[in-house]
Amino acid sequence: MSYDELELEALIQENLENCKDFDNLDDEELYTLVESVREYTDGDIEEAYEQLNQYSPISRKRLADIYPDILLNK
Repeated sequence: MSYDELELEALIQENLENCKDFDNLDDEELYTLVESVREYTDGDIEEAYEQLNQYSPISRKRLADIYPDILLNK
């Protein structure tokens, strides 16, 4: 596991410890978290979604509502 992967995992787990479930985040907090994860995925929203979804399910519809200009194909 690379340093970036470890750092990303720590970021996600820290946020999850604070909120218990990503559904407990309001839209602004979820947006901030997704943007933080995107820094590790070269800006790829789909990859950021997949990374977060591994730890706690996030509705694709909710993410599409936050990012209406980005087409989520699934």
